[in-house]
Formats: sequence, C-alpha cells, structure tokens
Amino acid sequence: MKISKFSIYILFGIICMLFISNSKLFSQEVIEGDPKTYKYFKILANTDDDSVFVKVQDEMSIDPRVSSYILIVNVSDQNPENYYIVFGEETDATAIRASWNTISKPVQNKLLSWSAPNKSNLGGTKFNYISVFTRVLKNIKFKDVISPPKLEREILSTTAYINPYLNFFGGEPLGIPIKKSFGFSFQLGTPYSGPLETDIVGGGFHLLGAKVAVHTRIKELVRKRDNGATGSEKTSTFSNYNNIFTPKLGLSASYVIPFGNFLEVGYYTTLDSGDYDPPLLVKNNYDSTRGPYMPNNVIVTQSFFNWEFRYPIRTFGSTRAKIYVGQYLGEFHAGYMGRELRVAGSVFDLRMDYTFSSQKRNWQFLWEAYISNIGESFGLSSFALGPSIRLTKGPNSGLTVVTAMLNARFKLGDFYSEK
Repeated sequence: MKISKFSIYILFGIICMLFISNSKLFSQEVIEGDPKTYKYFKILANTDDDSVFVKVQDEMSIDPRVSSYILIVNVSDQNPENYYIVFGEETDATAIRASWNTISKPVQNKLLSWSAPNKSNLGGTKFNYISVFTRVLKNIKFKDVISPPKLEREILSTTAYINPYLNFFGGEPLGIPIKKSFGFSFQLGTPYSGPLETDIVGGGFHLLGAKVAVHTRIKELVRKRDNGATGSEKTSTFSNYNNIFTPKLGLSASYVIPFGNFLEVGYYTTLDSGDYDPPLLVKNNYDSTRGPYMPNNVIVTQSFFNWEFRYPIRTFGSTRAKIYVGQYLGEFHAGYMGRELRVAGSVFDLRMDYTFSSQKRNWQFLWEAYISNIGESFGLSSFALGPSIRLTKGPNSGLTVVTAMLNARFKLGDFYSEK
C-alpha cells in the first residue's frame, strides 16, 4: 500500500501538535525536586525555622501552641473552594482542618514558596529504576545540611543550658529556666554516656553561665556489680565492663566562658565515697597489656578538671545540635549531637560520641538514632525512641558490641520564648 506524501505531512503535523500540547501540559505539572511547585504537600514544621509556623497556629486557633507539628496543604483541586489546610496528619481523627481561604495571603504565599528539605510532595511521584535510590538525595540541599543556629539562646553563655530534652540514659542534662539565665538542670548519666554505662545522676543550679551541681549514684543504672551477682551473671560480658562507677556523693562546678557558647570549664570532686561496691571482674583474654581484667573507670576519692569546646550548628533543620571535643571525669571525648533532624520526610535524633582510650578505660564509640514523630497531633515530637549501641574492645576480640539497647528521650515543652 502506497502512502501519499500529503498523508505523511498530516501525520507529522499531528505528532508535532501533540508534542507541543504535551510540553505545555508538562510545564504546568509539579516538578519533583522543586518544592515551590508542589500543590499537595506536607511540611514538618518547627517554630524555630520561621515565624510563619507561629502565625499558622494563630490563624487556625491552635491552643496551646506547639513548637513542632505536621502541616498539610492541598491546593491541587480545580475548584479553589476545595483547597484546605490540616494541622496534623489527615488520617488523625484529632487533626484540625480548615479551608485554605481562612489563611491570610502572606501566610499562604510563604507556605507555597517554602523550599526547605522539611517540605515533601504528597501529590504522587513517577519513579524509574534510578529515582527510587536518588529521590532522597535530590531533596537535600547543601545549604540545609549545615547552617548556623537560629536561636539566640544556643549561642549565649548564660542561656545555653536551657534544654527541653531529657534522655533516659546519658546525653545533655535537661535544662529548665526559671528566668532565662537562672534555672535548674537534671541529668541521668554523663553528657557522653549510653545505657548501662554509668550510675551517676545529678541536679544543678544555673546563674549567668555558672553551674553548681550535686551528684549521687543509682546502682541499678549499671547492670551488675560484684556483690550479689549470681554465677551466670559473673560470667556474662554484656555491659559488664568499660563502665563508669561513681561515689555516693560528689560536687561539680562549671562556667561557660562569656562571648559565646563555645567553651565550658569545670571541676568535679568527691564528697563521700560511700560503701565500696566493686564492679564485676570480666577476664581479659585478648589484650594482656591492659591487665587480667577488662578496665572500668572507678571513681572513689578523685577529683577532675572538666572542659568542653563545642560549636552549635543546625544540621538538616535540627532544633539543637553541636559538634564538640572535651574532657570529663578524666576521659577525652569527641562527637556530635543533634535533635529533630528532618530529612526527606523523616524526623530523628542522632548522637555519636567517641571516647579516647586512657589508663582508666578502653576506647569506645557510642551511636544512637531516635525516631521522632511517633505520636500524633500535640504529642508529635514529645518523645523519640531508638537503638543505642556501644562498640569497644572485647574480652576476646579487638571489636565487640558491649551494649545494644533501646534509648529514649522526652521533650518536655518550650521553656524559653524569644522575641
């Protein structure tokens, strides 16, 4: 069958018209990787990011206001009367839903043009063999990976102690202000310890960058001591070495050097050693140079000079983060800590600490990752839960897991309001 040239021209013209029309339609579609084009999206909002997330709560009559929440906007319908905004997850029966036109134009424009990594597209995405692996990377902007802190309290020496997060085991002390530079703190473990690593607890008083704290011990925070341990417990190596044992009563004082929250110096001394309750002795079969038993840092009557040099930063939009090096109870540390990091729709805490080897203990690496946004509505960021792993030298090898447990933290609220 012979096809005329005229028919070929007609077919070619139709193909061109379809291509042009499709191009025009495509130009109006959502562009994956460009959050400003999203029509149906979720924002993992935090009031520390921008005042617009406070204004949204005001305009939606949210009471009490919260610092972290999920915000969903849908302006994808052909009829603008069907546009809506949701405070919380759409599947949550307690979520607060409102018409989009009840939100002021400045707030609407700010949300639509928001392009930080905590904004994700809900309108459906087409995947290929490569995009399933690279989609997360495309949503990460280099400028959002590391950025300076946004809150004044994080860089002031007098208010740096304010911290709404309480770890079950270790981590920065919970800091509750009575009036900005005057307040109290409470800690379970040291700022660098993990689960079942130490028995120390303490409470402190803060004033103008100075801190005085009293410390005692809860023996159950370390898994087992020698007194009262059964035969099988004495042979167990799980969390029974490379620990810190503290006296019955201790006193510490510290001061954050003015001109920024960068250097804190302090001193710890023993007031009452109490009844000596020795740790379990775990036989050392690997490194004979460290003695017949695995080492622990046992503090009886000693005193220590403590210090920490840190740099407060924001990583992936975190609410509180820092990198640091320091010395505490005779041991050197270096590491990173961040709260509520937001990457590609996930919210999590991350803590990593390296303890350098010394005469007291072997080296150790602590890694923790807590999954946040477990709760719903007002309890969205109130707690986080995740694994905590300690790696160090073992009694039979050069690398072993000495502790692998769940750790958790609570967020007690917002203690400090900045103008």
